[in-house]
Formats: sequence, C-alpha cells, structure tokens
Amino acid sequence: MFPNDKPATPRTRRAFLGTTATATLLALAGCTGDGGSGSEPTETTTATESPMTTTEEPTTTDEPMGNPDVPILNYALTLEHLENAFYRDGLETFSDDELMEADSLSMFGERIRREVPEYLAVIGEHEAAHVEALTKTVEDLGGTAVKEGTYDFGYETPSEFLGVAKALENTGVAAYAGAAPSVVSNDILSAAAGIHSVEARHASFLNLVNGDSPYPKAVDEASTMTEVLDIAGGFITSEVDPSVYETNEMSRPEPDRKMDDGTTDVDVLNYALTLEHLENAFYRDGLEEFSPDEIASASALSDFGETFRSNIHEHLQQVGAHEAAHVEALTKTVEEFDGTPVEEATYDFGYETPSEFLGVAKALENTGVAAYAGAAPSVTSDAVFSAALGIHSVEARHASFLNELNATSPFPDGVDESKSMDEVVEIASQFIVSD
Repeated sequence: MFPNDKPATPRTRRAFLGTTATATLLALAGCTGDGGSGSEPTETTTATESPMTTTEEPTTTDEPMGNPDVPILNYALTLEHLENAFYRDGLETFSDDELMEADSLSMFGERIRREVPEYLAVIGEHEAAHVEALTKTVEDLGGTAVKEGTYDFGYETPSEFLGVAKALENTGVAAYAGAAPSVVSNDILSAAAGIHSVEARHASFLNLVNGDSPYPKAVDEASTMTEVLDIAGGFITSEVDPSVYETNEMSRPEPDRKMDDGTTDVDVLNYALTLEHLENAFYRDGLEEFSPDEIASASALSDFGETFRSNIHEHLQQVGAHEAAHVEALTKTVEEFDGTPVEEATYDFGYETPSEFLGVAKALENTGVAAYAGAAPSVTSDAVFSAALGIHSVEARHASFLNELNATSPFPDGVDESKSMDEVVEIASQFIVSD
C-alpha cells in the first residue's frame, strides 16, 4: 500500500484540516521575486451596473511592468475572495440541520447527509486559507493585493446554496487551468497546481451531492479570464479591480518551465503514460473480477445507503473509461512528437476483496494527482501542458470520490502536494512485476 494512506475518522477531520490547510498554503508566500505594483480597488457600484459583465478589458501597453505573476495571482485572489465570502456567509445563513435536510440530498442516506455541513466548513476553511496565502504572496512580490468585493449569490434555500457551490468550484477548476500556462515562476506554478487540484476535489464532491457525475469528462476544460469573469460577474456587485487584467503578454518573460532542465516533453509524456497504463489495467481487470453486487456489498461501503452503493460500480467504470482515454491520448501525443510510447507492463495490485480493491484505487488516484503536479513545471509545450492540467484535475476528482468511499476526507489539504518522478516511480514499482 502507498505511504501515508491511513483514513481519517469523520470526528477528527475538520480540526485537522483547518490547521494543515493554512500551514501548507503559507509556504506559497515564500515565493518572492522582483517588486511590482497593483492598484487599490475602485469604488463599488450597484448590482444593476455589474461592470464585469459590461466593461471591456483595459488596453494593455508595452510599458515595463512589475513582477509578471502579480496580475495572475490577483486574478486568482479575486475568485478566492468570492468563494471565501460565499462559504463564510452561507454557513452563517444555514444551520447544519438545514443543510442536512436539503431537498437535493434526499436521494442520499444519513452518512453523506451528515457529512455535508462538515465538508462545506472544510471547503470554506480552504478558501479562506487561499485568500490569506495569495494576499501575502502578492505583497511579498511587491504588488498590491486586490480586496474582497461585494456579492449577491442569489440562493434562498439550502439546495440552491449547494447548487451555487457546485458552479463556483467547477468554475474555479477551469479558471486555474486557463491561467496556469502564463505563470512565470515555477514555484508559484507548483503552488497553483496544488490549489487547482483541490478546487477539483471540492467540485467532485459538490457534483456528487447535487446528483451529477463527480467527474463528467476525461479531461477538464480550461476557461479564459474573460469567460471566468463573465461567470463571476453574475455574483459580484462591485467592480473588479483592473489590476487583474495587467498581464501585458508582450513584455512577459518566458515561463521557467520553458527552460531546459534535461527532461524532454516526450520524457514527461511517457512518464504519465506509464502511470495511466497502470491505472487503466487496474480498473479494467478489477471491474472484470468484481461484479456490481460484489462492489456494492463491500464492507468498506457498509455505512452508505443502498441506492448510493448500487451506483458505485458505474462510477468506477467511468473512472476506468477515463484512464483508458488518457492512455490513448498520451500514446498518440508521444507518436506525434516522434517518440516511442511506453507499453503496458504486467502488474500485481495485491487486492483480494472489493474493499481492498477500493483501497488501492484510492492510493493510485491520489498518487496520480501528486505525479501530474510534480511533472507540470518540466513541460515546455503549451498544448501538452494544458492537456496535462486537464488530466491532473480529473485525477483529483477521481481521488476525491475514492477518498470518500474509503472514509477519508475528499480534500485532506488546502493545497495538494506534488511528488517528483523518482518518488512516483518508486511507488508505482510496487505494482509492476515486469516491464
């Protein structure tokens, strides 16, 4: 089994997460660089003006700018302020009992309904920690951090609150994916990737409790700043700080990941393909071995309601289909780069029961999240980098769901950790019996 794979009990999760999320995130604030400048927020407007949905982006110039990552960090901070305010205010509006009895949760048993208020509180703690860390990082880089705006989220019932939460988290996934290719500093990029996958973990759980697939696509889509701010403009009643638009692409330096570090994009693609072959074989063979009834009857799932348990095999089949699609796409991409794709190996995953199968699935998916985060700063091609981010967040969605099935928090940290290629290969080698 993978290291550090002990489940957390529901009773201890929230207190633990509140401290580790903040501690992990504050490491981001150590990423300092050349000084820059931002601008103070402008005066707020009325809700009917909604300037973010009607005002064109300010025209950029070729004038020297401050630290090039400050505008991107302020863009992320704008979204984190919105999410932080949403959870802070919503969890003051609705009691735990009201959330548990939301109409949209009527399809679930007591186990999931009981966890919803607790997990929403943890998500809120993550968003608050993101705000704190991003603010400090902007200031450390010599910029002026954007401030919290004013908002109208439009919900009136607990079910509507859960629906807006789902929309915000999925938008956050697309926003980080769209902005990441422009990040210059690899230190900041690594931290952003760690937040990106946590947003995906949040989105997975919120999709689930809203009756949707936790992971609707094999590769998550990215959204541009304009697309994201158009969506956010439906909730923001104040003017967006203009500093978030100051990307000035003409004067931006090349991202650190474009530098030659001795690892080619084909190397990274084959590394990812090695992991995807492993995951694909795991789900393909395991879901042939265990029937839907055997999965539903797994002892690890005994606390879940019958309806939820009966759907788990189908959810796992969808994960398996994603891994097969990743294998196909990565193989084709390696060939397009004139490389030779690595082949599937033979494996021994060591499970004997459905519960053990679910435990290995959880370990594989969480390792996949760390692997993509660790490799991303070595990718030079923007197209490959963007695709890798889209897979990275889907692996995080899978991990969130598998964590839930294994009585572990779907989102155990405010920033997901990354692992080096050597660390991941050492873990994967436990299951590979021949090349």
